[in-house]
Amino acid sequence: MPFLIHLGIMLISLIVIVFACILFTNAIEFLGQKLKLGNNATGSILAVFGTGLPEAIVPIVAILGVYISGIKIDTAQDIAQGAILGSPFMLSTLAMFLLVFVLMFKKRNFLLFDYKILIREYKYFLIAYSLAIVFSFNRLLPFKYIAMAMLISLYIIFVYRTIVKSRATCVECECCELYFSKIKNSKENFVLALQLILSLVALVLSSHYFVGEIKYFSYLLNVSPAILSLFITPFATELPECINSLIWLKQDKDDLAIANIVGAIVFQSTIVFTLGMALTTWQFSPSLLLNCLLTFVGAIIFAFIVLINKKITQVSLLFCGIIYFIYLVAIFLK
Repeated sequence: MPFLIHLGIMLISLIVIVFACILFTNAIEFLGQKLKLGNNATGSILAVFGTGLPEAIVPIVAILGVYISGIKIDTAQDIAQGAILGSPFMLSTLAMFLLVFVLMFKKRNFLLFDYKILIREYKYFLIAYSLAIVFSFNRLLPFKYIAMAMLISLYIIFVYRTIVKSRATCVECECCELYFSKIKNSKENFVLALQLILSLVALVLSSHYFVGEIKYFSYLLNVSPAILSLFITPFATELPECINSLIWLKQDKDDLAIANIVGAIVFQSTIVFTLGMALTTWQFSPSLLLNCLLTFVGAIIFAFIVLINKKITQVSLLFCGIIYFIYLVAIFLK
């Protein structure tokens, strides 16, 4: 009976996540148009600020759980670091790979997205990622603070340059209609704020319960904390970004879809990595270092394939999926 209850809660949480994402993408697109931002800034920055909450909360909860539940600090460190490193890995591999299925459904071989934007944003990701990983081998506290300041500064520069470039290329288009606009005698700003707040609350709460139920089934199946943190937790916390991108791609808004994923990757490798440095020892096990290596090398090869083809093709997206499954097999066969 408890098994069926937990399964039911997990399914309900997943349904709520999907509907919350539908409301959120609609509200964030409306907000981006209202602020006269291009789709790239809307997807890379506005959408990420909302959907980035669950994965930013997980490492904080994991560390605070040491003092609340009395679990070992080593276990909390594993969960926090695994969740932090697992998120950009999943976004740059599995999330990209999932876009293939929508393209196949639409009978298209590539995304309608300016490849130069992706290359530019991947540069930020690769710089931040390499910086954070290099400093993991240094145990001196002052260097750790320097790295944290550099990561935050890099994200501020990314946000500023993305907004400036996005506004420069922004074109006037027919504004989408808010789903909550049917509320009578309500001002537009109130309706927008209401839809954004409700969708965000629903996203955070449903993601929290979804993570909890996945942890339950992981413990039931005797899955180790390392596997849980690297694969299970990021799967749940990154679900909003994945669903948002799939929704936008289904609506032929490829720029919003890809910008949401890439923007989330940059956010993860700067702001969330900074949280990781502040809350943990930032020293990685061989399994986590392998994850870092595959993430970094995979991102470079993916960017190179896109640069050669001058477009994001199904082949390049399939490559991202291969990287994910290589690591999955390597970990479970270890």
